[in-house]
Amino acid sequence: MRATRALIHLDNFRRNIRLIRRHTGERPMLCLAVKADAYGHGITGIGTAAEECGVEYLAVATVDEAVELRSAGIRLPILLYSLPTPEELPDVVDHDITAMISDPELADMLDGAARARNRRIAVHLKVDTGMGRIGCTPADAPAVASHIALCGNLHLAGVSTHFAVSDSADTTFTADQIRRFNAAVAGIRGVGIDPGVVHAGNSGGVLAYPDAWYDMVRPGIVAYGYYPSGEQERTLDIRPVMELQSRLVFIKEVDAGTPVSYGATWRAPHRTYIGTVPVGYGDGYFRVLSNRARVSINGVSYPVVGRVCMDQIMVDLGPVCTVARYDPVVLFGPEPGGPDAEELAGLCNTIPYEITCAVSRRVPRVYVDPVP
Repeated sequence: MRATRALIHLDNFRRNIRLIRRHTGERPMLCLAVKADAYGHGITGIGTAAEECGVEYLAVATVDEAVELRSAGIRLPILLYSLPTPEELPDVVDHDITAMISDPELADMLDGAARARNRRIAVHLKVDTGMGRIGCTPADAPAVASHIALCGNLHLAGVSTHFAVSDSADTTFTADQIRRFNAAVAGIRGVGIDPGVVHAGNSGGVLAYPDAWYDMVRPGIVAYGYYPSGEQERTLDIRPVMELQSRLVFIKEVDAGTPVSYGATWRAPHRTYIGTVPVGYGDGYFRVLSNRARVSINGVSYPVVGRVCMDQIMVDLGPVCTVARYDPVVLFGPEPGGPDAEELAGLCNTIPYEITCAVSRRVPRVYVDPVP
């Protein structure tokens, strides 16, 4: 196995799920987002662990992701967040994927695909209350729900919306989205249609809006050990699930003034030891981290020096080298005091989601599962 690998700490994952469940209580079901390869953590490994944890739904962004889960033997309901294309509808039906419906046209196409296979499948109605992405307007929700009810091979099993700024300290916009969504659900009930599972709360909603927990919540990044933004109060003791780890494969002593890596953007200020680590932007360790990030070796922090290469980085081990060749190197993870994805995100002017999602598929995922 490669020196560079992503350790997936399933004990931390299970702990985070328990904390979310305890926070929301027993009423709302949990729909875990496993899109984008479970935020980089491995869709089938996390999907299997979620099923074992008692999570009621999984959510994906693509039909292919859902098919991958089904091929791994996962039988939980799978909610498709994005809209399928006409060519994907047979797979939606054949693999029992719960599609989001936003308009009568897609409802008719999916109804036809289900009818052709003599199947009746569940769908959820998506209402746009302020995200501006997909979904019908709250005013149109009763009419679209009524149209779905007339489709003989579709069953309206849920109604949802998505929050745009639930991780913001300002609650005004989200409160207005909740109001609009409540009106849409009331309108659906007003025309005599059961909305099924009502759900809205993403990670920000889970943490800060108990009035939007409804029948189901949809945690994403919080299940993987990070808060969706720095503005939210840290109310849960969640722990990072992914640890990006590599090893020191080469150590050399260099003189003062010695340049390191492309562009010679860093030169040794004094005689020092340089360690080489086989990880780079080809693995998802961003080039912008050049001369900015740190790594942890045996619990001690060392700076990344020189430009991050596609496959390698260099670290300054100091004038007295106290580490050894092949020692483990932590790029980010749950280690107390060490770098985590939130720290790297700050250096990259992005969010922890992008840091974990960026870890490429050439990095093996290794599931660490200590038995309690």
